[in-house]
Parts: sequence; C-alpha cells; structure tokens
Amino acid sequence: MNNQSQFKSINPFSEELIAEFDTVVSEVYLNQSIEEINRAQKVWMHTPLSQRIAFLPELAQLLREQADYLAQIASEEMGKLFSHAKAEVLKSASLCEYYEAEAALILGSAQKDLGNGTMVKIEKIALGTVLGIFPWNFPFWQILRSAIPTLVAGNAMLVKPAPNVAQSALALQKILEQTCLPKHLFSTHFLNNEQIEHAIGNPKINAVTFTGSTQTGAHIAGLAGKHLKPVVVELGGSDPLILLDDVDLPAVIDEVLFSRFQNNGQSCVAAKRFLVHTSMKDLFLNLAKEKIAAYKIGNPLESDVFIGPIARKDLQEKLQSQVQQCLAGGATLFWQQDQIPSTGYFFPPSILCQIPTDNLAAQEELFGPVLSVFEYSSEEELITIANSTQYGLGASIFTSNLGRAERLANQIESGMVYINQMVKSDPRISFGGIKKSGFGRELGPEGLLAFCQTKTTWVKQK
Repeated sequence: MNNQSQFKSINPFSEELIAEFDTVVSEVYLNQSIEEINRAQKVWMHTPLSQRIAFLPELAQLLREQADYLAQIASEEMGKLFSHAKAEVLKSASLCEYYEAEAALILGSAQKDLGNGTMVKIEKIALGTVLGIFPWNFPFWQILRSAIPTLVAGNAMLVKPAPNVAQSALALQKILEQTCLPKHLFSTHFLNNEQIEHAIGNPKINAVTFTGSTQTGAHIAGLAGKHLKPVVVELGGSDPLILLDDVDLPAVIDEVLFSRFQNNGQSCVAAKRFLVHTSMKDLFLNLAKEKIAAYKIGNPLESDVFIGPIARKDLQEKLQSQVQQCLAGGATLFWQQDQIPSTGYFFPPSILCQIPTDNLAAQEELFGPVLSVFEYSSEEELITIANSTQYGLGASIFTSNLGRAERLANQIESGMVYINQMVKSDPRISFGGIKKSGFGRELGPEGLLAFCQTKTTWVKQK
C-alpha cells in the first residue's frame, strides 16, 4: 500500500502545494466515527425506499449547478483537462437519475408459493456500513458510482479518498451535506494505511470496496477475507484495442487514439495495447504519429489543450522507469514528442512498437500517454496476444464485420468487450473485470445489489 501519511494537494502543472491535511487521528476517534456512521445506518436501512432516493434529484441538480467549480478543483489538483472533469461531474449527475428511476424495480421483493400452505418472501437487505477506498483519477465519478447505489440500498459509506485529491473529496462531501441525506451516512475520512487496516478489522464495518492497483487490491481483499467481509475490487487493466484488417482506419483513428489519451492516459479502461494487422501496421503508426504530434500539451485549464500533466511526480517517474525497461527489454521507440513544458509533471506522448511478448509493455499497465503497438497476422495470433496478460478489464474491436467481431469477442478474456467503440462506463450497465482486474461489479442493477444480502422469510399458513 502507498505509505503516504499525509494528504497533499499539489498542482501537477505548476508543481505548487495547494493544501496539506494531517491524517493523524486517534484510534478512539476513528472508532467513534465508525460508531456514528453505524448508528445512522441502522435507522437508514429501515427508512422507506421512497425516502432513501429523495436526495438523488437534489444531488444531481447541485452537481450540474457546480460542475464548473468542481471541474476546476480536479484540474488544478490532479491535472485532468477541465472539459473532461466537467463531463465527469455531469456523468455523475446522470448516475443519480438512473438509480432514482430504477431502484424500486431492482430492489423489489418477491414471493414464492411452495405449496402446502408455505409462502416464501425474498428481499434484498442492506449489509450495513461499507468502507470505500478510492483512487485519484476520477475523483468524483469513482466515489459516487460506488456510494450512490450503496446508499440507496440502505447502507452507509465511510469514504477514504486518494491522498492527492483531498480538495475534490471535501468538495464532494460538502455537496452531499447540502442534500436531505441524513448526517453520517456519507462520511469522508483522511485515513493512513494503519487506520485503513484498523477500519477493515472493526466489526461495525460490514463490507469493503476498493478501486486502484492490483497489488494494493489484493492486500485489501486479503484483509477483508481475514475478517469474512464481502469486498468489491476494481483494479488495473491492460486493455487490448483490436483493429481488424477490414476497418476504415482514417474514419476511426480519432476515437481509437482518444481511448489511449483520455484523462492524460491515466484510466484503468484506457486502451493500453493496440493490436494492428500486419497489412495496416505502417499506416497506423504513421497516422497515429501525425495525429498525436498535433496534440497540444500544457495547462489542463486551457480549452485547446489535449494532454495535461501526469497527476503526481512519483507517477511520472514510475512511467519513465517503465518505458526505459520496455526499451531495455527489446521494444522499439517509434516516436516520442520532443516538445513538452519544462515545468509540471509532464510525460512526452510516445509510441512503442516491435514489442516482445515478455516485455513489460505486454504484461503490465503503463499509466500515461504511451501507446504500445502489437502486430498480428492471423486471428489465432490476435487472440493469443489479446489474452496474454494478467488483466481482463475491457477490450475493444474495430471492424466493418460485426459477425466476425462478435465471434472474436467470445474468445477474449475480459469482463467487457466493446465493438466499434472505446471501453467506457455507463450508469445503466454493470462494470467490472476478471483475472487480476478484480471481481464484483459496479453500476447497473448489479451495482445496487453489490452490498445487499438476500433475506428469505418462510411463512407456514395455518
């Protein structure tokens, strides 16, 4: 786990310290906080659903009204382009509206007549208090896509945000406090690693959700398992983006490249490995180089900037080390941008090719504006390359032959496959991966049921 003991907001464009928050709290204080959350949850879970969803339209309205304000905080705090940050906030508002409309149907109880005068009632009941440990790359969406269905189901959530997006987390907490959601049900705490482990072991924490790296996710899942607590983990990805030999490359190139460079290349579902047929490899490389070279790099608050800085200096340094290892391991640097700002945690957009199967770029996640290109000559080779990773979050296939794409999709080891579109999330559809990309699902009906237990009541009629 990350050993940071303090929450620091550092502007990755200017490298200036914005704010710093100490996480040193006593064990007694943390236990008291969990107790308050737990007491509020016990009341909340027995509150009628019509009242539990009442805060959702209020929250959606506030998110829309304050979208610019929130977007600026995220841009200054972690380098996200302003337009992308605003889109994230608005998407979060649509999440509220989805669960407001669908919660009653998803959580509805059912009855079964077993005969001989026996009736069984089947209900979905809240688990209790959920500890949510969240990443920095989507500081509003990642929290809300988990917290909203968790709260609607009758649970409470103790939110532990990432250390470098403390101001985004506080802004979100403040907005929730402006709704009719009762106090303590959504509670943000700046916890260090020791406090996280203590919270997981607290008997009044009933479940855990984590989004982040595979290594840390395995540790969190292990702690939850030790205490027999349900856990949802959404981890890393090395998503393949497959370009079949029949695709109209100029027509799709902009979306294909956006799938790599969205959020400055820092997204778990961003395309990491580009699988290109031999017949179009040179065309793809040259077209990609031409397009990427034209992207403006700079201040994420400027409307014409396409790529901003890496979120933290340590992440920038890690990416630099990874690329060096890729090249030392036999990969070729086809092209790299040589003009980037001298101040800020920028990494030059790069294209790697001729990558060996055991290369780091083939096996690990490169979190930044680095495009890794793999060549294939047959469908069998394509599937082998696509599946030769420890991850299985998402995959994309671009083609003019839908039947062929669907056949190939059935062979790809991934929780989600998108045909003729980039991997993305949608409030209405379940989201999650397989293999070392995690387990459990968020969003859609599954996201609302993730932290519910199924309760059956048997009634023998006289």
